[in-house]
Amino acid sequence: MKTLLTSALFVATASVALAEMSDEQQVLNAINNVGYYADQGDWDQVAAQFHPEGAVLDYTSYANASAGTSADLPTLLPADIVAAWQTVLPGYDRTHHLMGTESVQIDGDTATTTANIYATHILENEGEDTWVFIGDYQHELAKTDAGWKITFMRANLRAQLGNENLPALATARVAAGNN
Repeated sequence: MKTLLTSALFVATASVALAEMSDEQQVLNAINNVGYYADQGDWDQVAAQFHPEGAVLDYTSYANASAGTSADLPTLLPADIVAAWQTVLPGYDRTHHLMGTESVQIDGDTATTTANIYATHILENEGEDTWVFIGDYQHELAKTDAGWKITFMRANLRAQLGNENLPALATARVAAGNN
């Protein structure tokens, strides 16, 4: 009887651990999918990572971002987030958002994350073709019927490499319809 009870406790504990691991992987997928799908230009999938009622973007550490730089950070609907990013990201020839060293904390139906970011942006021009954003992202997510969705995203710029004028050039390229 003791062996059966111990086995049942082990299975129950393992099931809880697997469920938490599954939630952790789902959280990581949501935050990683934003950059991955943005790099692919799959804006519907980018929007799908955000909570349908909206999310707050905080890019105040990088004043030249296309969204999330005002003193009053509003909640943006997923379509508004995508529309803001589409004013600059399609202007690059290529982008590559690489996140790593990720930390996830889950508390019931909410999660918080921190992840290092190394985002490479390439645009052939008269000057240097590459700009790299180095820093970290902080996210807050809520568990919904459709899975884990981002409700808050903060980019913390730590350093920049290369041509810091590239975001302005990419934005101008999009505005001119040359992307």
